Amino acid sequence: MNKLDRMDYRILDVLQENGRLPIKILADRVGISVSPCWQRVKKLEKDGIIRRYIAEIAIEKLQSIQIVLAKVVLSRQNRDALNFFERHMCVIPEVMECYEVMGQFDYHIKFIVSSIDHYTEIAERFLTPEFGVERYFSDVVSRVAKEDRAVHFHSGV
Repeated sequence: MNKLDRMDYRILDVLQENGRLPIKILADRVGISVSPCWQRVKKLEKDGIIRRYIAEIAIEKLQSIQIVLAKVVLSRQNRDALNFFERHMCVIPEVMECYEVMGQFDYHIKFIVSSIDHYTEIAERFLTPEFGVERYFSDVVSRVAKEDRAVHFHSGV
């Protein structure tokens, strides 16, 4: 695990708000000069702490969408069965997130689809015994109360 100081966390906080900030503005915002700021950002990238810079798209402004959260129980819980299931979930474009979880279910999956019919098609094709699924439960999201992708650091965690 990487050891970061308060300045590294400040840089990460600012970059999560706007990853396209010019280095000069980033340095001003965090209170250091340009060269050390640039070196810190490069180290955070090299160490894999900053994975990538992306544009977050408001898909709902482009097309009608439905979010469905599925809870999945597999028929077998050995590592081969889990890996098999995960490999298949990773290639389904409508799967936005897939988490192996401990507890009553084996996986929680977030789907973004164009309609409930679209989700039903996907579920009938992929959430089946052929892919190791014993049963699944679906929750249709009626409203997003909070959605935040930023990791919030409090005084350097």
